[in-house]
Amino acid sequence: MVDMKTKRKRDWLDECFEYERTHEIAFASPRALLEARMIAEMDRARRPRRRAQRNGAARRRKAVAH
Repeated sequence: MVDMKTKRKRDWLDECFEYERTHEIAFASPRALLEARMIAEMDRARRPRRRAQRNGAARRRKAVAH
């Protein structure tokens, strides 16, 4: 038979593990966070930069020599 004190400790531990699983950023090491920021920055730099097309704005066309 499991006593209530042991069951409460196990429930509390399960809640802690569940919180850690759903809030990974809170438990990440500073180095892991730095690496994630660096990877995100490299991804941003690699993407071609395009202007967002505004509503109602005509698309720019290449000039054609006549």
